[in-house]
Amino acid sequence: MKDTFRQSMKWFHTWVGLVVGWVLFFIFITGSIGYFYKEVTHYMEPERPLINHQLSKSDMLDKAQQYMSIYASDVQAWDVFLPSSRDANLQVGWRHAPKEGESRGKYIKQVLDANTGQQVITRATGGGRSLYRMHYRLHYLETRLSYWIVGFCTMLMLLAVITGVVIHKKIFSDFFTFRAKKGLPGWLDSHNVLSVIALPFHFMITYSGLLFFPFIYMALSVSIQTNEQELNELMDEVYPSYAEVTPANTPAKMQSLSSLYEQTKTIWSDDKLELVEIYAANDINAHIRFSRGVTDITYNPSDEIVFNGVTGEIISEPERQYTVSSMIHNGFISLHEGQFSATIVRWLYFFTGLIGAAMIASGLVLWTTKRKSQQMKKPNGPDFGYRLVEQLNIGTIVGLPIAIASYFYGNRLLPVEMANRAEWEIHLLFISWALLLTYPAYRPKAKAWSEQLHLAAAVFIFMPVLNALTTDKHLGITLSHGDWLYAGFDLTMLAIGLTFAFAGFKFKKSQRNKTSQSKSAKTQRSNIKTTVDNELVLNKENSGVL
Repeated sequence: MKDTFRQSMKWFHTWVGLVVGWVLFFIFITGSIGYFYKEVTHYMEPERPLINHQLSKSDMLDKAQQYMSIYASDVQAWDVFLPSSRDANLQVGWRHAPKEGESRGKYIKQVLDANTGQQVITRATGGGRSLYRMHYRLHYLETRLSYWIVGFCTMLMLLAVITGVVIHKKIFSDFFTFRAKKGLPGWLDSHNVLSVIALPFHFMITYSGLLFFPFIYMALSVSIQTNEQELNELMDEVYPSYAEVTPANTPAKMQSLSSLYEQTKTIWSDDKLELVEIYAANDINAHIRFSRGVTDITYNPSDEIVFNGVTGEIISEPERQYTVSSMIHNGFISLHEGQFSATIVRWLYFFTGLIGAAMIASGLVLWTTKRKSQQMKKPNGPDFGYRLVEQLNIGTIVGLPIAIASYFYGNRLLPVEMANRAEWEIHLLFISWALLLTYPAYRPKAKAWSEQLHLAAAVFIFMPVLNALTTDKHLGITLSHGDWLYAGFDLTMLAIGLTFAFAGFKFKKSQRNKTSQSKSAKTQRSNIKTTVDNELVLNKENSGVL
């Protein structure tokens, strides 16, 4: 530790950021993608039909009910997912009864052609949800261990944010004194600017992230202060659930979903119905819940209408009872996940998440930049630790985005009939990342940065081309059809690729400038030496003459 409080905080901030920086970068990148996980899944299932803007919700509800009555007649809980701004296709889902040894049964979700009411066979894929889950469950690790690793890194991230504010006492004034092209000061200012520009988001996202699993992170405190019954009561209070609907095992004909939907339109002033849940289907105790798009940060009972599925009467009693603690908890979770957000707010979340990743990346690069001149002066070259940090920086800051692109490449190139196809998409991601982490160890670091930046540009720019070569959902079709879920993904890939191309160009230009400056400095030193030598010779000659 250091002599003063601010020096101690600076030491803590530096080493905390270094120890968990690469994991946090992974969490921020995959978490940012998670704000569009539905859109990513839509793109990764190109067999889905294009958006049909003319279909009515009543027709789609009838088709979904008819389909499940045929193919899920032995299941008592059904879900109908109507097209929305985030997911443009009609989908149905149901959960089978659990098998022996299972806590709950397998959930089946299928895409339907809204025109015909028949299932659309889509390729097996992890989709956007697999990337989203990685930011808090990592991969290949036991779930609870992943929660602990992510929680530990999140706590250190929160401390790094707080100590960053402490050590930069002029952080807001420094925000307006950005020094570009100044080496170490430039990287320091970049880190400061990226930290300040989204500081409220960084604090909110880390603090709320720690509230996801309170009964895991505070397990010792909970186990000491509560018994099993009290713990269950506490969890029910924090995570209120709907009252269970028990089938009477007496068959009964349900009301059509379309007729009940017409009733909802007389109650709701807007028509944002997105989800219909059926409990005890085709039973005398059937309940049907209509839910419109989430509009509030906390639970809003007016967003749900529950019907008796047989009589069509509205069930007015509250479905869930929220306490103050559960409302606060749900509010933070909604803030973290952006559940309440419209498209423009999700884009804001996405960009601020990327700013967080860039802040972490700039801090990691700043660590190596600050120590580079001292390390290069060592007779045996830079220390192993320094070289390892440089290698991890290149392989993570540039390598991870390339690895994620390989996940999308795998979705288009792996055989559709391949066994364990969804798992191999993820395997390709981590295999690519491992190679890109290893590659900088065998290349000069400047060349490794340049080569991976240009590779990143190439793979992202080529993604829309690959999509056009392997599917019929290319930009020429999706743009003319107005399907922005498909087109938006291709355009985003192009934008990311061009960003990496620009970064690669700027990096190469900076290396040329350094080379030319180095040559100029050598020439200047050589000229000075020549001048000094000439003067010495002249002085000797003059002395001889005298």
